[in-house]
Amino acid sequence: MAKKKTAKKKEAPFKEVTTGQEQPSKSGLLEELEELRNKGETSTARYQELLKEVEVIFGTGETNSFGTNDINILKEKLSKMSKADLQEFSKKVGVNPYYDKSIVMENIIKEFNRYTSRGNMFTAPQPVPAVELDPKNPQHKEILDWLNGA
Repeated sequence: MAKKKTAKKKEAPFKEVTTGQEQPSKSGLLEELEELRNKGETSTARYQELLKEVEVIFGTGETNSFGTNDINILKEKLSKMSKADLQEFSKKVGVNPYYDKSIVMENIIKEFNRYTSRGNMFTAPQPVPAVELDPKNPQHKEILDWLNGA
């Protein structure tokens, strides 16, 4: 008996190349956070989830003794703590731990507000663009000549 010949599959002479324009681009975490802020949806569960994820990526828990840059996340964290945990946390952030639980929580929140008002990555000022001088403008030309020492 003769063996049957199997037909070879025809391959395309080239591989299909896509430009990526067919699919809408996914927005990143920061863009999605900004979008939710612009919509005013900062108290939603999705916003809190994204914010926690961004803080993990940026390592906020390691660089910030409060473990977060958001007051709502801090309040949630404080409400889940026992008095002993709260005292240990208050020592870590530099607050007197030997008051009542509610006063310690208030002091931690005040210290957090003071810490965030000093500036961090979210409140850093935007750079101011340098002034551009046009050599065709007579006033600018005078200044450029003076700066160049001519």
